[in-house]
Amino acid sequence: MWQRLGSTAGLMVFWGSTAIAGCPEGQEPFNSCQIEGRNAEVFVCFDDQLATYQYGPIGGGPELFLSEPIAEVDYVPWNGIGRAINESVTFYNGEYSYQVGGGINRPFSEEEMKAGNFQFGWLEVAKNGEPIAQLECIPETVSYGWGGGIYDAKVAAGLEWDHRSWTLMHPLGTHSSGPILLQQTLNDVTESCLPAEEFSLGGIGMGVSLDTLGKFGTPEPTPARASGLQFDRITHIGMTVDTYKDRVVEIVATEAWAEMPSGITVGTTRGDVLQILGDTPIGQASSADRFELPLCRAPNEAFSKWRAFIDFGTNKRVESISFIDMAP
Repeated sequence: MWQRLGSTAGLMVFWGSTAIAGCPEGQEPFNSCQIEGRNAEVFVCFDDQLATYQYGPIGGGPELFLSEPIAEVDYVPWNGIGRAINESVTFYNGEYSYQVGGGINRPFSEEEMKAGNFQFGWLEVAKNGEPIAQLECIPETVSYGWGGGIYDAKVAAGLEWDHRSWTLMHPLGTHSSGPILLQQTLNDVTESCLPAEEFSLGGIGMGVSLDTLGKFGTPEPTPARASGLQFDRITHIGMTVDTYKDRVVEIVATEAWAEMPSGITVGTTRGDVLQILGDTPIGQASSADRFELPLCRAPNEAFSKWRAFIDFGTNKRVESISFIDMAP
């Protein structure tokens, strides 16, 4: 039987098994194959609730088994371009990721049709987003078949594909707030900006008094910065709050509990962030790894005092949110 190591953020992790590899009961394969040059095989399977990953020796039990909710697993459909149809699914386990892809080279001649071996597949292992192993499937063993599959399962789970951010997101109107993105112009230059009420995480707002933060902990001095300023810091469950002259001047969150008022939080997909914002920030790419947004200025202000940074991880979800006072 599988030995369960633990679970994080919907991910179930198991090592070792005496069971025979294959799709768990009730699931169908997205792709499976034997790995070129190795006595190993990989299976990615799914149903309307879960997607699973298994890797191990051919005909034996899986050495690694991962499982994620179908609505959350990182899936990339075919982009509709080119001769080859291909899709991929990526599973995350700590600092490691496992991307399994499958595809079909469409034949365009009778000779190509006779040659066969249209299917292909791969397994890419990465550490902190950097590939460390790129393995090819033996074509004759690839089970991939395009059509429906995980895409339909995600749509049934209430998601839809966003071509701007290249992620799946919840339909328009799902979020209780939004759009929150505004625009401001200075010296004939227009930029996107956020209203002041959005500069709050977990109920802690930029600029608030230190006296209001007692329940979050006691501030401790931090080393002086390059500017010569020395801030005090409160650390609380995946969030740091820096203060200067008894006012909050910087907040960084890396845990999902610390939401912005609009609902953006760690773990939100890039597509859902764009849905809440209402548009792509001016001058920034929809698929960017970071969105940088200034505070909307008052009419008599020459620059934006605060800036927000929304950073995305390799799984296309928010990894951290930072608010910084540019002139404390």
